[in-house]
Amino acid sequence: MLNVFKNLRAANFGSTHKNAPAHASWMHRFSADQTGSMSYVAVAGSLIMMVFGGIGIDLIHAELQRNKVQNTLDRAVLAAANLDHETDPQSMVEEYFRAMGMSDALDDVTVEDRLNYKSVTAEGSLQMQANFLGLLGVDTLQALGAATAEHGLNKIEVSLVLDISGSMSGAKLTQMKDAANTFVDLMLGPDAGGLTTVSVVPYNATVNMGDILAAQYTLEDYQDYSNCATFAPADYNSTAVDPDVELAKIAHFDPYSTSTSSTSISRPWCQTGQTAAIMAHSSDADALKAHIASLTAGGNTAIDLGMKWGAALLDPSAQPVVSALAADGHVDGSLGIRPAAYSDGETLKFVVVMTDGQNTTQYDLKSSKKAGLSDIWIDERNNSNASDDRFSVRVSSNSYYQLRRDRYRSSPDGGNRARQMTYAEVYARFGTRAVASKFYYEPYRDGRVSYNTYRDYYYGYEATVDGNLADSQLSNVCQAARDNSIVVYAIGVEAPQRGLDAMHDCASSPAHYFDVTGSELEETFNAIARSLQQLRLTQ
Repeated sequence: MLNVFKNLRAANFGSTHKNAPAHASWMHRFSADQTGSMSYVAVAGSLIMMVFGGIGIDLIHAELQRNKVQNTLDRAVLAAANLDHETDPQSMVEEYFRAMGMSDALDDVTVEDRLNYKSVTAEGSLQMQANFLGLLGVDTLQALGAATAEHGLNKIEVSLVLDISGSMSGAKLTQMKDAANTFVDLMLGPDAGGLTTVSVVPYNATVNMGDILAAQYTLEDYQDYSNCATFAPADYNSTAVDPDVELAKIAHFDPYSTSTSSTSISRPWCQTGQTAAIMAHSSDADALKAHIASLTAGGNTAIDLGMKWGAALLDPSAQPVVSALAADGHVDGSLGIRPAAYSDGETLKFVVVMTDGQNTTQYDLKSSKKAGLSDIWIDERNNSNASDDRFSVRVSSNSYYQLRRDRYRSSPDGGNRARQMTYAEVYARFGTRAVASKFYYEPYRDGRVSYNTYRDYYYGYEATVDGNLADSQLSNVCQAARDNSIVVYAIGVEAPQRGLDAMHDCASSPAHYFDVTGSELEETFNAIARSLQQLRLTQ
C-alpha cells in the first residue's frame, strides 16, 4: 500500500515545470501544503485502526452475549436447585431461557436429585455472525457458558459449646437459651432428614460429662459422685479423646461452703448426674431444647475445656462412644456411625463456641485429699438417717476428737460401729471450709493439731490451671480443630477484651468471629445456622 502512495505521488504530484498544466500546478501546491493535509502514512494508519476497531466491536458484542448466556444460566440453575421448588428442574431452566428469548441457546441440563440434596448443571451457547473479523477469515463467533448450583442438607455435625458461668446469670442466660433454641430449630427442622446432629457442651469451670456419656469413657474411679474430666496441656494439641485411655477426674468438692450440718454439698464444683451435662449427637430437637432450658449459670470460666469436648465429639475417636450410645437408645440408631471420619467428603463439621467472659482459674482438690482414707470417722448408727450420724477425727495415733461429746478418747465415737471415711465421702458431704471448721478448728485451738494442718484443710483445693495457661490450651485445641477441617465459629457476648481476643484467635477466620451484645445473640446464631445450609453456585 505504501508503494501505491509513492507511485501516486510520483505520477501526479512530482512535476513543477512552468509549462505544466494548471491542474498539475494546483495539485503540486496541494501536496506541498502541510496545513490540514493527511499524509499517506496517516491514511494507512486510519484504515488499520478502523479494521482493529471493528474487530474490537465484534469481540465486545461476543462478550455481551456470553454474559447474557452466563447470567441466565446462573439464575436458572439457582432457581432449579432450590429444594423449596417442586417444579421439575429441567423445565425450570428451560423456562428461564424461554423468558429471555434464548431457547436455542440452552444446550444441556443435568440434574442430581436425592433426599435433601439437589444439584443442577446447565450449559449454553450462542453463535453470531462476525463482521470485521471476516476480514481475517473468521465468519462466526461463539459465546459459551456453564453453571452448577447445589442446595442440600449435607451430613452435618455441630457442637454447641455454651458458656454457663456465673456471669451469664440473668438476661444473658435467657438470650443464650433463645439463641440456641433457634439454632436447633433451624438445623433440625422438618427437612433435616436425620442428616444433622447437634451436640450440646455446657461449660463453666468444668464440663460435666454426665452419667450417660461418662459410662462410655475410662475415668479414674476414686469417686463416683460426679464425672468431670481434666486434661494435661499436651492433650489440647489434639481433638481426640480416646475412650480406652484413662482420663483424670476432677474431685467432687465445694471450695466455698461453710455449712457443717449438710448431708451433701449443694454447689459441687462439678455438677452431678445429667445436670448441665454434655448431650452428644442428638437429632431430637425437642430433647435438645429441653436440655438447654434446664441450664443454670454459676462458677468460673474454662473455655478451653468446653472447646476440648466440643472438638472431641466431632473427632472419629468418639465413634465407638456414639455407637454404644445408639445401642443403649440414647442416640438415634441411624446415627451410631457418627462422628464421620475426617476424610469423609460428605460430612461437614462445625463448632459454635460462645462466651461472655474470659478464661479464669480452674481448681481441684489437692492430690493429698482426692483419694484414699481420711482421718475422719463416722458412726452411722446402723440406720440410713444421716442427720444423726456421729463423727470423730483422729488427731494422733491413739487419740480421737469426738465431736458429739467435745472430748478426746482413745477410740472414735461409736466404737466398733464407726468406720473410716474416704476423702471422697468427706468432701461430697461437706465443703472444704466446713471440713476445716467442723473437724479441725477445735483440735487446733486445743493444741492437738497445728495451724498448718487446719489451714491445709481450710484450703483443701488448689489452682490447677490459670487464665494464661487456659488461653494457650484453648488456642491449641482450636488450631487442632481447624487443622482437621472443623469450622469454628467463635462468639464473644459483651465479653472483656481478653475474652474477645481468645475468641478471635479460635475462629476459623475473621468472618467466623462475632463480637455481639446479648440482644444480638439470637440473630448471630440464626445467621450461622443459615450459613451452614445454603443454596450456592459451585461453577
